Amino acid sequence: MKLETFYMSHTWVEISASALKHNVASIRDLIGEERKLIAVVKANAYGHGLAQVAEVIEEAVDYFSVATVDEAQTLRRHGIKEPILVLAYVPEEPGMINWCREERVEVTVSSLGQAERLARLVKDGELRVQVKIDTGLGRLGIPAAEAVAIAHQIAKLGSLHIKGFFSHLADPFGNITYTKKQLEEFSLARGELERAGFDSQLYHLAKTTAILSLPDSWHNAVRLGIGLYGIWPASELEHFVKKEKPDFSLQPVLSWKTQVLQVKDYPANSFVSYGCTYQTRRQTRLAIIPVGYYEGFDRGLSNRGQVLINGTRCPVRGLVCMNMTIVDITDAGRVFEGDEVVLIGQQGDEAITAHDLAEMAHTINYEIVSRINPLIERKVVD
Repeated sequence: MKLETFYMSHTWVEISASALKHNVASIRDLIGEERKLIAVVKANAYGHGLAQVAEVIEEAVDYFSVATVDEAQTLRRHGIKEPILVLAYVPEEPGMINWCREERVEVTVSSLGQAERLARLVKDGELRVQVKIDTGLGRLGIPAAEAVAIAHQIAKLGSLHIKGFFSHLADPFGNITYTKKQLEEFSLARGELERAGFDSQLYHLAKTTAILSLPDSWHNAVRLGIGLYGIWPASELEHFVKKEKPDFSLQPVLSWKTQVLQVKDYPANSFVSYGCTYQTRRQTRLAIIPVGYYEGFDRGLSNRGQVLINGTRCPVRGLVCMNMTIVDITDAGRVFEGDEVVLIGQQGDEAITAHDLAEMAHTINYEIVSRINPLIERKVVD
């Protein structure tokens, strides 16, 4: 049996089309129709399924942004027509660069040297680019103070067409003093660029956190990432927004499910899983499920995680294995092989969120969803 077939029959991810559309509409109502809405679908749409997500929301957004050209090619293969921005580094290979030119895929430029190399690779016409400005994150980007000079030099290269300028906030809801500094740097750079003739370009700085808490960061476009998927970047932000905007809501898009492989009764005082890190305290009923850290069920959930079976929270016992995990179903009623197991989502009156798993695993909800193995089938529902 092929690995993909095994996953499709035992473990799957459900993507709610209605939740995706709700989240896009909520953000659109917030920012207004005059701004461009860029949907960030990098990293397999934060683990949700790149093509599946894009096909649902294409008509409701203005742009897509991805991390790699491979992701852009996937979108085009699935018939996505909207402009695409590649946020990360693009290999300087003639065929790839000219594919981007032909397919209206915009490339991020982070230095003059990179721009010059790209320009030499363009065979015909113009390659669309967006210039990354570093306002204080310390990753890719040109210094804000040099934006005008470098933009003019890029424009003079002839084969590159600047479509936009953007930057990235380091800590928009936490370190507000530093954030204000970044906002000011980008606004000053934008003003200078527009006075220098770059007044029809996109300018975007706001990601989900800033969209929800800092209207001054919106400019004429925003990048909707984690919020697109109904996941709050931080619980503190969720509390703030719900207090300030009681009618605003985001709906979780992803549910992750599997099935019970085996049920067994285990005696008291018996060790469970590798390393003997858990010992039963009573006669225990265990269920083995076909997900482990290879599938994206974090090893940090060992002896801490929970899953839902029969609407009951069932704790992980012992270490999470590469392809299997053992859970305690003693208090979950009658459980049989093939019964549904919810890793993320709702079952009965209980729910486990990506945030819940992140807290259990001592990580962030971004990592929980983006690391779900891409071989696992994504099914679009409702």
